[in-house]
Amino acid sequence: MTVETGAEARPVAASKPVARPVKPIGETPMTTETITKTLETVVPAMEKATTDAVAQAQAGFEQMNGKVREMMEKNMKSITEMNEFAKGNVEALIESAKAAAAGAETLTTHFVESSKASFEESQAAFKSMTALKSPAEVLAAQQQFAKTQFDKAVANWSHVTETWMKLAGEVVQPLSNRVALAQETVKKSMAV
Repeated sequence: MTVETGAEARPVAASKPVARPVKPIGETPMTTETITKTLETVVPAMEKATTDAVAQAQAGFEQMNGKVREMMEKNMKSITEMNEFAKGNVEALIESAKAAAAGAETLTTHFVESSKASFEESQAAFKSMTALKSPAEVLAAQQQFAKTQFDKAVANWSHVTETWMKLAGEVVQPLSNRVALAQETVKKSMAV
């Protein structure tokens, strides 16, 4: 580019542009007043955010505590139920053992009495047979004694069998009741 100044044209040296700070439109310069105003608007927002975060954390903590408490109560209830069930099992075993002991006593008493009676009858039969004069009388008395003893043995074993069956039922019944209760409990828990 050339500039003409009256006499002659001379070339114009390219000048360097001067750097001026560019200020965005609408921006205010940073002053203590602007910083204070900015902090006055930011601090309450941060306080509110902090308060909200603390409140949410507390609510979450309370909710978690409630669930933990509920779970602990359920566990305690389950433990209590298991203890009660175990106590019932022990009581059933004790009842069963008492029935077995009573039945064993009954059977022992029966065996002792029947053995004593059988011994006394054998002695009486032997004495009466020694007093007989003929072999035919002894043979008839012996047959009668054998028949009587056989009938008594059959009646005795029948009585022992009935007593034993009754005893077995009394011994097993408390345990059977516990098994039925356990099955019912399992069915209820699976239904839930």
